[in-house]
Amino acid sequence: MGRKHIFIVNGSVDLLNILRELLQDESYNVTTTNFVPETFDHITALDPNLIIIDLALRSRAGWDLLERMHGEALTLGIPVIVTSTEPELLERARSQTSRYGGQRFIGKPFDIDDVLTAVEELIGSA
Repeated sequence: MGRKHIFIVNGSVDLLNILRELLQDESYNVTTTNFVPETFDHITALDPNLIIIDLALRSRAGWDLLERMHGEALTLGIPVIVTSTEPELLERARSQTSRYGGQRFIGKPFDIDDVLTAVEELIGSA
């Protein structure tokens, strides 16, 4: 079996680049994207071991993606880490896991060690 694959969806190119570099340094395969209409199709085609999704106050894209992933058999079993700069968005997602899924909820700015710990707890080390 190859290296474990992490798919990251975030509106910030800078944060995508930082997370990609840090997780690749830990020997994970990493795919990153902004929120685009094809994101769900990319996820199903790549079948990653883990997804990291960011929720933003002014955008439904993260919510819509979480809800679709949680409702589709192809993606239901993929562990998800939800991030946001807004504590109330994390709390909303955490309180509605039956609708949105999500196994870990991490506020931003975050300590990369917290992200690495969550990744290792969900899918193991690379």
